[in-house]
Amino acid sequence: MHSLTCWQAAAASIMIPPSMRTRILLKVAVLGLFFAIETLPGNAQCHKQTLDSGLVCEDENPPSSSSDAAASQDSDTNDTSISIKRVILNLPGDQKRIWTSPFHLHGRDAFWLAPLAATTGVLLGSDQHSMVRERSNTNAVNLSSNISNGGLAALISLPAVMYAFGSLQGSPKAKETGLLSGEAAINSFIVDEALKVVFERQRPTLTDGSGHFFQTFSNASFPSAHSILSWTVASVISHEYPGSLTSILAYGIATSVSISRVTARQHFPSDVVVGAALGWLIGRQVYHAHHDEELDGAYYGAFTRPPGEFDPDKLGSTFMPLDSWVYSALERLAALGYIQTQFVGLKPWTRRECMRQVEEAEYFAQDLPPDSDVMKIINALKGEFSRDSQHFRSAQIDDVYARFTGIGGPPLRDSYHFGQTIWNDFGRPYDQGANAITAASASGVAGRFFFYVRGEYEHAPGRDALTLAQQNLINALDSNTGPPNPVGPAPGPVSAIDRFYPLDMYAGVQMGQYALSFGKQSLELGPGESGPLMLSDNADPMYMLRLSRTSPLVLPSFLHVLGQIRFEFLFSKLSGHQFPARPFFNLQKISFHPTRNLELGFTRASLWGGAGHPFTFHALERNFLALGDTPAGPFNQPTDIGDRKAGFDFSYRLPGLRNWLTLYSDSYSDDDPSPLANPRRAAVNPGLYLTHFPRIAKLDLRVEAVSTQSLTATDRGGQFLYFNFRYHDSNLNKGFLFGNPTGRDGRSYHAWSTYHFSAATSLQFGYRDVKTGNGFLPGGGTQSDASTRLVWQVRPQWSVDSTVQYERWLIPSLRSGVQHDVLGSFQLTFYPRLQVHD
Repeated sequence: MHSLTCWQAAAASIMIPPSMRTRILLKVAVLGLFFAIETLPGNAQCHKQTLDSGLVCEDENPPSSSSDAAASQDSDTNDTSISIKRVILNLPGDQKRIWTSPFHLHGRDAFWLAPLAATTGVLLGSDQHSMVRERSNTNAVNLSSNISNGGLAALISLPAVMYAFGSLQGSPKAKETGLLSGEAAINSFIVDEALKVVFERQRPTLTDGSGHFFQTFSNASFPSAHSILSWTVASVISHEYPGSLTSILAYGIATSVSISRVTARQHFPSDVVVGAALGWLIGRQVYHAHHDEELDGAYYGAFTRPPGEFDPDKLGSTFMPLDSWVYSALERLAALGYIQTQFVGLKPWTRRECMRQVEEAEYFAQDLPPDSDVMKIINALKGEFSRDSQHFRSAQIDDVYARFTGIGGPPLRDSYHFGQTIWNDFGRPYDQGANAITAASASGVAGRFFFYVRGEYEHAPGRDALTLAQQNLINALDSNTGPPNPVGPAPGPVSAIDRFYPLDMYAGVQMGQYALSFGKQSLELGPGESGPLMLSDNADPMYMLRLSRTSPLVLPSFLHVLGQIRFEFLFSKLSGHQFPARPFFNLQKISFHPTRNLELGFTRASLWGGAGHPFTFHALERNFLALGDTPAGPFNQPTDIGDRKAGFDFSYRLPGLRNWLTLYSDSYSDDDPSPLANPRRAAVNPGLYLTHFPRIAKLDLRVEAVSTQSLTATDRGGQFLYFNFRYHDSNLNKGFLFGNPTGRDGRSYHAWSTYHFSAATSLQFGYRDVKTGNGFLPGGGTQSDASTRLVWQVRPQWSVDSTVQYERWLIPSLRSGVQHDVLGSFQLTFYPRLQVHD
């Protein structure tokens, strides 16, 4: 009994914390992986000998003489086919290549090294802020830990399963996949342990965590072992089986493991991102160094780039900026009938998708004379994309531009309450006086990986604080009137803005016809010109994780009757919110082309989470699956299921006027399964597009009528659409509506007529009239403006974009009397066509 008590006391004195147990289990799992492989039937048993040859394997039938043994040993030494012995012998060389790789970098490595370094730097600077935002509870942490451990266990055990399958079924490719995955995992584990010793970073806590480096030796955080191991195995598997489904499954599991390590409060975002990058690179290195080229054909060289990787259809492709002239040109071709598979309600399009549409237009226009307007547009578009998909690695400066905007008179800049003078401009700051922008954009492709960055130096004048009466009005409009809801902050003056600001900034990977991207991205999910009701470019782009089907898909069997399909999935975070702070936004949209003239789109989206609503998988599951409305309760009700939204849009080329007239509409609803379920409660944006006038083929006309008021005789006010009784900043990002700038409880009428001198040169006249209901603003509101815009491609590398706009507005609750402002804008853009490639 005394002995037992001593052992119990000793065990209690060395209790291992959960994080340490996880690391021990990881080590046991990696070692156990190779023990399991080695003990499979048919394996040679290797053991250490005190011989110069190092490792010797004993077969069931050993050589009969010493000379035979020597011959066998020489043969094994020269044999380069993959085996357990070869894997172990490869490890020193692998480690040497890994640790000396920084000394062998080339200029072309900047294609991937620069974005990775920039991303790592941004994440390191924001890690502490991110973990403060990502609050959780014990149950959510335990669930995340189980997900990360289970996902890693599945990936780590997969090599043993594939090796067993390959050995028993005679599949050398599966056998090699298992061995190379295990070899790469051991290499990654060694690298991870060494880096942890070097950097000694503190792990986050349940509530925050500073993440200081060079602080802890025993339980370091940087990089994440779960992330590096899962991405290593996923990399080898995806290189061995380079299909879309395999890549999505392998990288999807690895991504889940990485994200769950953050939500489990075990790692900072930079830990898992660096771990993922290292894991993918190590997996790729091991594959290219030791892959048997005879398994897949001669084109799989050990140290040379496989030609299959340079297949243009497998290269990554960035998305075209939403303010590019390419969209108007392609939409015009589609409305004229020369593109029949265009999804106008899902933008942006990748450059490759734009090229596909150009090829389709060229096919249907092949009988037209070369000097026709349609062929001139097609040729201009072909010139825009002539350098795409020509190189395995490429990077370029896309454009450099400067814009000056002068505003005389008081403008409107808050469409959530009053209105906007400048709209659909990515949420850029502006105010009365001189506004300026200087900017550049760059993009690059390295195999299936791609990146795009657009940064601007922005200047906008400051302005006086809101009056107390104006602030009280805004609080009343948003129900920020005290218990149980908080009151908004006291108004203060806005200083002049002078900043460098990233507009669009993302990186991604092409997986067949799917693109997985992460970063700040702009989207337009609707056919209207005035701005989609669900998601537009009116606000600052969101930070998001996005999966997009980049080209049309036709489902098999009887499902082909649905026609071609495209879809978007995204998960993003919103900024600038107060009620509650730091919410998240998720969206799914699927669009169909049941006929060549009809497009249908269905959207489901939701605001959820934020301060007082912990980010947990249970909360996410409830957000997706729960029925009914959010139950009543206090402001920080933990049972909140989110502010759910739905959308429906269509575009139809009318019979008898196919190449002349297109009818389209966009609709949006809050807390209804679809706008179609209750159209009278929905916001709508119907429109008509006339492609040309008789005998004036270059002149078009577009008209739209937007209503965010319910289509009933009763004015429901501004707390029905674009508002939620918990999410008082609903549908905002950085203070701008990310939906249609008509705003809450409003109706607007738009008309544009454009004369197209060429594909990239046009003169447009526009008119807009916005009416805000008395049920929302005391005394209502009226905003009217007329504008003229000239876009002129002076030379192939130079473009001018100038706008003059006159506006008149009357909003008694904001200012007494009629107000006027005049806007003049001039932008000069240079397209350097500077590209580096290999």
